[in-house]
Amino acid sequence: MRYYDVKCPHCGTMNKHLYLEETNGWMICQNCGKDYKAADFAKVTKIPVYTGEQLARMGAKY
Repeated sequence: MRYYDVKCPHCGTMNKHLYLEETNGWMICQNCGKDYKAADFAKVTKIPVYTGEQLARMGAKY
């Protein structure tokens, strides 16, 4: 598990020790109560990029 410290864009309070992975980056500020998606939290999915030669070696049929 990885925890994050995120500053609220509305009131400026630092919200500490948040587990944003289970909410996909969404949080509720502990001070003002507004909810928002943390801008610095992004779950990255890598997409492979193949050349034509690599596809030919893999036997891709299109």
